[in-house]
Amino acid sequence: AEFMQWTVDKVPDQSLLNTAGWRFIIPQLYRKYPNDDMNLNISLSSPPVIRVAEDNIDATVHADLIIDVLESGEVIPVACISLVIHGSCSVKILRNNLGGSVKLNGFTMSLTWSKIGKLRLYLIQPVVWAVIQTVFVPYVNSHLGQGFPLPIIHGFTVKSAEIICSSSKITVCSDVAYADSHNLNQIFIPFSNRYT
Repeated sequence: AEFMQWTVDKVPDQSLLNTAGWRFIIPQLYRKYPNDDMNLNISLSSPPVIRVAEDNIDATVHADLIIDVLESGEVIPVACISLVIHGSCSVKILRNNLGGSVKLNGFTMSLTWSKIGKLRLYLIQPVVWAVIQTVFVPYVNSHLGQGFPLPIIHGFTVKSAEIICSSSKITVCSDVAYADSHNLNQIFIPFSNRYT
């Protein structure tokens, strides 16, 4: 549903989206396309892998980063870099949703293909790190911040919820109250969501 694909055309340092900003990092790119605007196309090559343990939640994301040059209204893909991004997650209850956030721990990268010759990935890595930290992670966190609905009966709301992480499982234990009442007659119902 195109949910796992992003076209990055704005970054905090906008010079990174012009070939002139890459002239010392990828000189052959600048020579072939001098002073052209660029896009970074990030797409997940497979669904994220989530590992739930008692003390932490780890996420591994496999993604492709395609460098596009915009020349005379044409989008020209010039290189593709495969990324394996490692992060850690935290979860919390947001109203009747299970939400959370992710933090970048590190990543590895390899060149998949290039139309501009061999790339020195050690020079590109700090730029990719900056893009992941300032674009990819905030984008993911904006969606995780909205949360995923907990399986709760309509008309009720979660109260005093507790999250328990164990091997491959996130369990939410909570009291339940009428959503439109301040009555404290509450029922204890455990909810269990399994992630593999």
